Amino acid sequence: MNTDQNRNRTNDEADEDLSSLLTPTGLTRLSSKNPLLIIKKNLFKNMVWAVIICSMYLFIILYFNVWQIRTIFSIILILSLWTLFKTYKEYKKIHTDISPIDPLLTELKRHQQSITRWMHAQQRAWILIYPFCAAGGFFLGGMLGRGNTLETFMQKPLAIPTLIITIIVLVPAGYFLARRLFKASFGNHLKALQENIKDMENEY
Repeated sequence: MNTDQNRNRTNDEADEDLSSLLTPTGLTRLSSKNPLLIIKKNLFKNMVWAVIICSMYLFIILYFNVWQIRTIFSIILILSLWTLFKTYKEYKKIHTDISPIDPLLTELKRHQQSITRWMHAQQRAWILIYPFCAAGGFFLGGMLGRGNTLETFMQKPLAIPTLIITIIVLVPAGYFLARRLFKASFGNHLKALQENIKDMENEY
């Protein structure tokens, strides 16, 4: 086999490799590795779950004609809708394609900082929500489990101490669980995004 034949064979192999990447399957495989794309997909999933949970809160507010229950879950619903709105705003800000105006490195840094701020804000917001969730769940559990009115249930000697213990235990547990969930959904991909930024900075 002469030199020209070898060169032609090499070019054909390169063309085949390039063609395989340009097929829909190849493009999907490449896009799936984009940290921003994965983060945006996870934000969408986060919003879907938030809508489902908010619907459950609304059902509880409408179904239970108890002012304490309605007050607590109304507060929870308002705070949850606020976090949903902030998530939607963050989702809309993420552009997975390359901006023709701003440099790519600047765009990546902006997204990385914005998503990090959103994640920390969400965690702080849920610190406010968890005590109401613990109290609301305690009241509902007491009413449904005992079959009593809320006033009758709360007159029991251990009701108030149990409520305090429930809040003390569940709020930190919920916070650390939320941190783990955020890390699983966004932390590793933010780390990959940060590594991409560092690699680009080292090239300049």
